[in-house]
Order: sequence, then C-alpha cells, then structure tokens
Amino acid sequence: MFAQDNKGVSVEGQFFEYGDYFQKLSVGAAGKQMPDIMQMDMNNFKQFKKNNLLLDMQRYIDNKTIDVSAVDKKVVSQGKLDGGMYGFTNAINAPALMYNKSLLDKLGITLTNDMTLEQFKDVSRQVYQKSGYKTNFAYYEPTDLLAYQVRSKGKILLKDGKLGVKSPSELEPFFQMYADGLKEGWHIDPKVFAEIKISSVEQNPLLYGSDPSRRSWCAFMYSSQSVAAQAAAQNGDKLAMVPWPSDNVSKSEYLKPSQYWVVSKNCKNPDLAAKWINFYINSVKANKILLTDRGLPISGKVLDAIKTDLTQPDQDAVDFIQKVVTPHSTEVNPPFPVGTSEIDTKTLPSVEEELCYGKIGVKEAAERFFRQANETLSNAR
Repeated sequence: MFAQDNKGVSVEGQFFEYGDYFQKLSVGAAGKQMPDIMQMDMNNFKQFKKNNLLLDMQRYIDNKTIDVSAVDKKVVSQGKLDGGMYGFTNAINAPALMYNKSLLDKLGITLTNDMTLEQFKDVSRQVYQKSGYKTNFAYYEPTDLLAYQVRSKGKILLKDGKLGVKSPSELEPFFQMYADGLKEGWHIDPKVFAEIKISSVEQNPLLYGSDPSRRSWCAFMYSSQSVAAQAAAQNGDKLAMVPWPSDNVSKSEYLKPSQYWVVSKNCKNPDLAAKWINFYINSVKANKILLTDRGLPISGKVLDAIKTDLTQPDQDAVDFIQKVVTPHSTEVNPPFPVGTSEIDTKTLPSVEEELCYGKIGVKEAAERFFRQANETLSNAR
C-alpha cells in the first residue's frame, strides 16, 4: 500500500520472531548494516540511542511530515530521549493475563481485575487440583513481570546505574512463586521449556501441547497478543484477559508502547522514512488491515474509523484497554536503561533456572539477581 501511494518506492521487509529479531539487529548494528526503519521495544530503545544508531526525527513533526495532531501528547512523549524525538509509538497495549476461559468456566472459577499474588496462587492450586493443568509464572521471560510487582510498591525496578529496590528481600515474593509452585505441583516443570521456543506465541504452554501437566491455564502476555493467542487456541477454547496479578494492580498496571518506529542514523532517505511512519500512524486503510495486531492505534481518528472492522478478539482488546486498564493504571516506566537486554536474556533466566532446578533457594535467588543486575546496570552507564 505504501509503495502504491509513493510511486517509484519499493519496500523490502524482514521478519523474525522476537528473540531472533534483536539478535539480527545487534549483528547489523555491529557491521553498520542497519535497516532504514525498525521496530524497537522499550528494552532496547535506550541502548540503540546511546550507541548513536538512531536518527532524531523531531524536524519531521515540526514540518508536519509526521502528523501527531490526533495523538495524545503523553503517547507522543514516550518516544523522546535526551531532548530528541527518536521513536514513535506504533500502538498502545497493556500487560494482560491471557487465560483459558473455557477451562475455568468448566471448573467454576472466575477471575477478577484486581487479583493479588496470593489469590493468583490460590487459583493456580484450584486449577491444578481440579484439572491437572499447571501454571507458567512467566518462566524464562524478561523482567516485565518482576518490574510489574515492584511497581505495586511505587518503585521502578530498572533504573540508570542501579536497581530501584534497596534490598534483595523486596524481590523474594517473586521468586517464592516458583518455589511454592514447584513444591506444591502447580507450576510447570522447567524441563518442559527446554523443548519449546519460549518467544513463540504458538508454543506458549497456554496454547501448545496435549498433556495437562505440560500445559498452563494462563500466560503473561500483552493485550496486543490476544488475537494471535486466540487464533492459536486449541479445540475452540475461548480465551479472555485480566490484568496481571499484583498486590496493588492499579499501581502496577500501565499503558505502554507496543513498539516504537525508529529510523537508522545512516538512513539514506529519512524523508521517505518519515512518510512511512506517518502512513502507519494516520492511514485508515493501513490500520483496517493492522487492526489491533500491534495494539490500539495511537491516532484517535484512526481508532474511531476502524471500530466497525474489529473482530471479537480485537474488540475485546479495545474494551480491555479502555474500560479496565485506562481508568486503573499509572504512568508507564521510562524507557529501560542500558543493560536491560543482558538482565532480561541472561541474568533473570539463569537465576530462575537455578532456582527451579533446585540448585539455589529463594533467598539466594533474590540476592544473586540483586547483585548481578546492579553490577550490569552500573557497568553499562
């Protein structure tokens, strides 16, 4: 569509799953072979900016090439770093606990929008005892869920140069969930995750497998993943979503950039890149195809224009954002500091693995994460 609207222009896209995508980008950055336009998440945004890989696009807002007049100013500001405009939010989403509603309805279990960790643990026990289905507490995934728990205390987990918590004891409730779940039998055995691709929605234990002992009744996802998750659900199972559990959901929950559009510092045609970003923000016909695949469109005019085209899973995502999250949430954390990627892909997964295989206890897990994450953040400044 973009090529049709801009004669003489061709677009060559490359598509990868989440883990492979950022590995490819890092290799490209090292070899100075970056794509002109990229999708960037909050975990990597600041790192790429610090490495002087991104182009400041403020002039394209100033000259109206990129029209943000129908976008909330708070959403626009999410792409600002160090006084420059380095990213454009391509959609809005929110943390969402996807769950097998068909299964829970059959078991007579109802979830609320303000579930505490203890209530979540109790539901996990009930589901396991009644059906054999287990729970996946975001095992081997980034720090998003841990950061969510810390937000319930009004703190930011990852900050420039250090963690936003003062002691390892503040992290113990998170790691205790794994210890309790494995001891009581309701958490999936870590060996299951060695046989699946964790970054793939289709291979998430909520959606993949036949043996209940290898399946999860829930998954810690984002609202923008609801359509893909529902499409991958087995046997006609109906999925639904509530906020992630927390001891204070209203403090923990937030609206976040699904991804950013960013432009390479070495882009040969930044004017055209700016047109591309504007196309994704403001083209109704483009968003009638995208719908909520990346989350809710950031333009209010576009969202109003596509509402009649939304499928039921799409509409569920809109309702979740507008009726559940927006009235009961706080401002999203600032873009993650440099060092986040290492903490997400190495530090937390290795600590969880040691804990879940019984090599360390909860106290040591919290202490190890606290020490290693602080070292990484300090060295990355």
